[in-house]
Amino acid sequence: MSARIPLVFLAIVLFVGLSRSPGIALDAPGPRKDDVKAPEPKQFTLQADKVMLSQAIEELTRQTGIHVKDVRGVPDAAIRLDLKKATFWQALDAIAAAGDARIRLYPTSGRIVLDKRGASYRQPPISYDGRFRLSLTKMTAVRDLEIRETDPDHAAYTAAIEVAWDPELQPLFLETRPHGVRLVDDKKHVITVSEEGSSLAPVDGLIALGIEVRLPALTRSVAQINTLEGELSMIGPSKMLAFTFESLDMLAQRSSNDPERKQVQEGVTCHIRKVILDRQRWTIQVVLDYPPGMKQLDSNQSWVVNNQMTLVSCDGKKRFASSEYALEMATAQHAILSYHFRDKGGMVRGKAGDWTLRYRTPANLIEMPIKFAFKDIPLP
Repeated sequence: MSARIPLVFLAIVLFVGLSRSPGIALDAPGPRKDDVKAPEPKQFTLQADKVMLSQAIEELTRQTGIHVKDVRGVPDAAIRLDLKKATFWQALDAIAAAGDARIRLYPTSGRIVLDKRGASYRQPPISYDGRFRLSLTKMTAVRDLEIRETDPDHAAYTAAIEVAWDPELQPLFLETRPHGVRLVDDKKHVITVSEEGSSLAPVDGLIALGIEVRLPALTRSVAQINTLEGELSMIGPSKMLAFTFESLDMLAQRSSNDPERKQVQEGVTCHIRKVILDRQRWTIQVVLDYPPGMKQLDSNQSWVVNNQMTLVSCDGKKRFASSEYALEMATAQHAILSYHFRDKGGMVRGKAGDWTLRYRTPANLIEMPIKFAFKDIPLP
C-alpha cells in the first residue's frame, strides 16, 4: 500500500507521532496563470487495417504506460485502427468502438477495463481535453412539486457528467461546479447558465468522479441540446519527482550531513536525515524543502499528495512500501516526515544491505483547466 503524504500548510503545524494528518492551505504565492501548464498527454499511434484487439490494448499500454484489462469474455477479434498522435482516452474509445466494447471505470481501485456491450448500449456524448475524458452519462428532467410553476410547459434538467483522468496525474481536488456553462438548443437559442460558485471535492486516489450540473428550464418542444459547454479545473502535481538513494546499510553509516543523503531536483530538496535499523522496525526520516510558487488553497482546505517511500531490492525484483508514517513538522515550504517499515504478510525486511531507497514527491502543485463541449444531447 502506498503512503499518501501531506507536505505543506498555510500555518505552521506541529504533530508528533501522528500516523496520518491532513494538511492546511498554502501561503506561498502561486505561479502566474500564464506559467501554469498541465502535464502533456502521452500520444498513441497505431494504423493498421487488421490488428487483434488484444494486441491493440498491449500496444496502448506500451506507448502510454496505462494498463487496460479486457474483461469482455469473448474470443479475440481483428479490428481496424487509424490512430495518429491520439491521446490515451481517444485511443481507448476508438479501440472499444472497433471491438464492439465499452469502457468501464472503477474509480477507487484505479482499474480501467473493456467490457462487452449490451444490446441496448449506446455511446454517450464524450468530450476530451488532453489527459481528461468527460462523459455525459445521464440527463434528468426535474420538477419541484413544492413550487408552483408559472409555465407547465417548461422543465429543468440535471446533467450527470463522469470526469475521468489519466491515472498518472494523481490529482488532489476537482472542481465540481463548472463555470462559463452555456448551451444551444435545437431552436438555436443560446442560454447562459448561472454560476453557482466554486466547490472542490477531494479526489486523491481516484481516477474518476461523477458531478451533476443543473441546467435551466427549457420548453418541452425542445427535443435535444445541440451544444453544452463549460469549464472545470483540477488541482494536482505538475509531475512526480523520483529520488533514488543507495542501500540502507550504507545510508545508515553516513552522517546526517553527508552529501550522499541529500538530492535536489527542480528546486525540491530531499534529505534523508535519519536511518534507524531496529529489530522490530526500520525508521527513515526525510526532510523536504520546496521553493516558493505552489498553488494557493483556501485556509479550510487540506491537501494530500501520493508521496511514496519504498524499499527496492538490489536486483529490482521486489518492492516494500512503508507500513505507516508520522508527520513531525511542517511549514509552507518545509516538512519533516518519518516512515516506518515492519515485516508484514509475506514481506520480510531481511538485511538492510539488500534494499535501496526510493522516494516520490510532487515537483509543484498547479491548477489544470478542463474544458468540455458535448454535442447532440437528447432530452427525456
